[in-house]
Amino acid sequence: MQCCVIITGHSRGIGRALTEYYLTKEVKVVGLSRHGWDNPPEKLLEYSIDLSDADAMATLIRSASWQSGLENKNEIILINNAGMVEPNSIIGQQDCDAIIKAVTVNITAPLLLTNAVIAATSKAEIRIAHISSGAGRHPVAGWSVYGATKAALDQHAAVVAAEQHSHVRIASIAPGVVDTNMQQNIRSADAEKFPLVLNFIGLKDKNQLQSAEDTAKKIADMIAADDYGRQILRDVREQNGV
Repeated sequence: MQCCVIITGHSRGIGRALTEYYLTKEVKVVGLSRHGWDNPPEKLLEYSIDLSDADAMATLIRSASWQSGLENKNEIILINNAGMVEPNSIIGQQDCDAIIKAVTVNITAPLLLTNAVIAATSKAEIRIAHISSGAGRHPVAGWSVYGATKAALDQHAAVVAAEQHSHVRIASIAPGVVDTNMQQNIRSADAEKFPLVLNFIGLKDKNQLQSAEDTAKKIADMIAADDYGRQILRDVREQNGV
């Protein structure tokens, strides 16, 4: 089977762990990130791109090299993993540029890629995973932007599923609290702007963060399941009975 896995934010965190997982399965991986790997393996095709640059994203998915890479595939997996949590601030104290960047990375890029992959072929089985967050399903003070963008991904997945494309399965998966650079950014937030910062510091101090590797495997197992797409809103912690 000719399979291609597309992963955004593949250079670190959950994206890196997902890339490593699929490479062990001898699957071709296409990674999109600002930074690449040192000495990437042959089966990893990297595009160096800033996902906050919507024009650059549109140019990439219109390019002949991108479109040819999706030809003659039996299965395409798109994992919209890249995301940014900033601004970690209550409303009225948020930086304008940070809002624009977060919306572009967290919403615009996944929507562009999802549309492009579905438009590319009606012959391949397509499985799409938006990496969402519990913050999109439960209000968290200081995360009005982050929560809103993740809620948008949840709704986008629900609408794509409602359109009943015969060759497309999609879900929006909350990964839980994972030990990544994003968590480091959260823990460095100003407590006056982000009231829950001490909660996240406590999770790290008590070793209550999931590893990126374990989380990536659980996400990949979800995507590979026969019933993938039947339930749209998912959470990695389902598999722990949480």
